[in-house]
Amino acid sequence: MEFSLSSYSLSLLVFAVVVLLLAVFLFTRLSKDVRWFGAMMIAVSIWAASDGVMVGMDRLEAMLLVVDFEYIGIALVPVFWLLFVLKFVGKEAWLSPRWVACQFIFPLISMIMVWTNDLHHLHYQNAEIVEINGLFALLTAKGPWYIIHTSYFYLAIGYGVYLLIRRCFSTKGMYQKQTLIILTGTMVPWIANILVVFQVGPFNGIDPTPHAFMGTCLIVFIGFFKVGLFDIKPIARNIIVDSMKNGMLVIDGAQRVVDVNPYFTRLIKRNAEDITGKHISDLGFDEEDWKSLVENDDGVVIEKMITLDGVNRYFEVISKFLKEGEREYPGRLILFRDITQFIQDQKRLELQAKELTELNATKDRLLSIISHDLRNPVHSLTQFLEMVESGWVKEDEFRSMLPAFAKNLKDVSGFMENLLQWAQTQLKGESIQAVNINVSNEVDEVISLFKNYLDTKGIHLKFIAENATYAFGDLNMIRLVIRNLISNAIKFCEKGDEIHIQIDAKGELVEVIVEDTGVGIAAENVERIFSSKPFTTIGTQNEKGTGLGLMLCKDFVEKNGGEIWVESELGNGASFHFTIPQMVTKEASNA
Repeated sequence: MEFSLSSYSLSLLVFAVVVLLLAVFLFTRLSKDVRWFGAMMIAVSIWAASDGVMVGMDRLEAMLLVVDFEYIGIALVPVFWLLFVLKFVGKEAWLSPRWVACQFIFPLISMIMVWTNDLHHLHYQNAEIVEINGLFALLTAKGPWYIIHTSYFYLAIGYGVYLLIRRCFSTKGMYQKQTLIILTGTMVPWIANILVVFQVGPFNGIDPTPHAFMGTCLIVFIGFFKVGLFDIKPIARNIIVDSMKNGMLVIDGAQRVVDVNPYFTRLIKRNAEDITGKHISDLGFDEEDWKSLVENDDGVVIEKMITLDGVNRYFEVISKFLKEGEREYPGRLILFRDITQFIQDQKRLELQAKELTELNATKDRLLSIISHDLRNPVHSLTQFLEMVESGWVKEDEFRSMLPAFAKNLKDVSGFMENLLQWAQTQLKGESIQAVNINVSNEVDEVISLFKNYLDTKGIHLKFIAENATYAFGDLNMIRLVIRNLISNAIKFCEKGDEIHIQIDAKGELVEVIVEDTGVGIAAENVERIFSSKPFTTIGTQNEKGTGLGLMLCKDFVEKNGGEIWVESELGNGASFHFTIPQMVTKEASNA
């Protein structure tokens, strides 16, 4: 056997090296998203080098051995081409590992059929060598598998071209130029190959397809530098989508999953290949949420909480129609934007604003109370003492004024106690130190404090407690509640009125009732007395209050796990009730 190196053979070998170098460039210098194109160029170099060697051979057996190697490249070219185009036009959801692996089944069968052709002759029925202008060509009679292989070859190429044409018409500007360059480079070798398959003119036995791929390489190579062929969309799209910190879901008109990004798969804890093609109802989200997202108009926005890595996170979910220019596709793009930090910051700001407002209101209220309700009594007492000291008030006048003087001091003392208790609870909160309380004893002690006040106003107080009643709560708080309720009852009673105090144990609660036959409360004021704003009225002997007492009572009772309410009609007295938990016994705590 002789091997003659002609200019045709040399050009093919040189071309094979050029294509191989370009493939290395693609693999090392550009994104992994174009490596399918690089793999296709390697397959082309195998094809071209094999063809360059074949045309210099004059023995059929040696030429058929080269054909066996050549078909590694021929069989793989359409597969790599189709995978590249799918990646380029954004069909990444199709490229699951299992699907990609299946695409290599047919090329593998074709290679096996070529390698074992001597056993069945299904690919080539016979073959012979002919000499054309000093070159040796292989003429074959095509078998049935050759027809099947060729049909697959052009179906794969044709479908890729179809996807590129669709992309070309649906994009504009730089993206359209990219697609046109790939289309132009692609059409040249395929036209040349068609001429070979149908043995047209001078291509009967000589395959110009490898040379045609030289044109493809030059066109694509120019595209690298002129329009950044693989530097921007769709490569940028893949990088951006994959690195997004927001979830992306694309569904078609039948509400099936078409595409997702890695962040979305983390949200639902599923792999992309497991959900691609599935209906959105299989993703595990609330059905009502999906209806609002996929059945309403464009631009639907909802907020949704999703547990991610054991942490509740908030997402703004946006559903938009798929549009490209003026063209609308039967599907939707659904984006999951993480707004957890925004929600947390918003809640924190709202809480801080609320606390600041409450602190400002507390400050204003405290200053108002001090300036109006504390300053006047203290100022009056100061003036009175100055008059005594200067001798303007005689001794008998001083003695006659002592009861009023003592009453003012008592009012100021009670006012100061309530004011300090209220300020403490408002400014720094109040800790609960619960203990067992003998409620009957506490009521008795408070009554003894008000004995002179009761006698002065001529009010009869009745408290009957046959057995000691125990409750569980903060002693100081409960004392203040009892003291304020009895003081209020005395304040609004006339001479001859009665006050009845009763303690009832009801289930797990102790109820304390302070009922009087005094002037009662107007209907419009019943709701105001326990409000968060100070409210006060003048007593039957012009007693003044701070408006804080009942506010404190409500706050303290509720902090101890009880309730407080009032029943009253104007002119028919009032009945104040509050409850607190009963005492915790050792037997109950050990049960």
